[in-house]
Amino acid sequence: MKDAIVVGAGPSGSYLSHILSGKGYDVLNLEEHPEVGRPVDCTGVVTKRVFHFVRSNSIANRVNGANVFFPGEEPMHIQKSEETMIIYRDAFDKDVSSMAVDAGTDLRLNARVTRVIAGSEGTEVTFRDNGNLRTEKARVVIGADGANSIVRKELFSEKPRRVVSTYQVDSAFRMDDQDSVSVYLGSKTSRGFFAWAVPTGNISRLGTGTIGSGARSYYEALSEFFPMHRVIGINGAPIPIAYLRKTYRERSILIGDAGGIVKPLTGGGIYTGIVSASHAGKALDEALQAENFSSSFLARYQDYWKADIGRELWMDGIVQRFFARLSDRALRAMHNILSSPGVLDKINNIGDIDYPSRLVLSVIARHPQLLLNMFA
Repeated sequence: MKDAIVVGAGPSGSYLSHILSGKGYDVLNLEEHPEVGRPVDCTGVVTKRVFHFVRSNSIANRVNGANVFFPGEEPMHIQKSEETMIIYRDAFDKDVSSMAVDAGTDLRLNARVTRVIAGSEGTEVTFRDNGNLRTEKARVVIGADGANSIVRKELFSEKPRRVVSTYQVDSAFRMDDQDSVSVYLGSKTSRGFFAWAVPTGNISRLGTGTIGSGARSYYEALSEFFPMHRVIGINGAPIPIAYLRKTYRERSILIGDAGGIVKPLTGGGIYTGIVSASHAGKALDEALQAENFSSSFLARYQDYWKADIGRELWMDGIVQRFFARLSDRALRAMHNILSSPGVLDKINNIGDIDYPSRLVLSVIARHPQLLLNMFA
């Protein structure tokens, strides 16, 4: 019997496998695709905090700012002193996976899980191993298998309460500003979320997100801003932007996107997924040492990650639901406030894509009229 089976070899699953294998546990990591990191369903915008956890040379570009386009207004430019990294997501995923394999993880590719059973004596995971059905047993199973997690579907009764649909293309054209990402707000290019353009040299990543379905139609409107672009790749995936009420149960936990542990304002899940994996590593080490895999014992995993990033995700969720209700008229009114020199200086000084609520609360405290925009 394995000590742990981790379903999914994305960054969170591989990082947890790395932690547990490094502690001497027998870990099986199952990846449904024939290659780690493929297909790519991510824009790959991260801060340097990610590289505190992961050794990787996957950086495609470094940016210091953002051009934010409000409906019918001139773009607002945000300039930061700290760099934000744009990564080659497939290469990054391989780097994290190699850390796990180097630590002793048994990685299986083409291993699509079809059934998960958790009982008092352990867990059973059935998967297709290059087309053949196999079953492996473990003391605990971890769902790191994304928004459509089979572990969540098999063992957890809860579904993500709020999901963003995305549509993104890799396009063969070079953005004029290679030092800034572009963000597009308003009803033309998104519904309840935002659209983006990210520079990586001669290839640019263009995409949009919507609450619910229909991202493709909004992408068509975004593409009008780039008449010379040529599509060389298409991707997209659902992003859960509200964490589950319970990310644990008997002999099982969920990490990263599988548990909805994602930044609600941006949809970014790499940093939050790795953070959740680090806390899962601590909780599972304690459970394996105590040989206690009860729901009440594994609840400490949720206590750990919530103590770290739970308040931020909760606050960001409130702000995102507020933002999703804004009309174009309200966004234009918001632009007039945010682009004023005093507010823009504050955004430049304390804005942080990993912890945006600090900025939001500070700006609202000084400009409470922003709340009135909700009803404009």
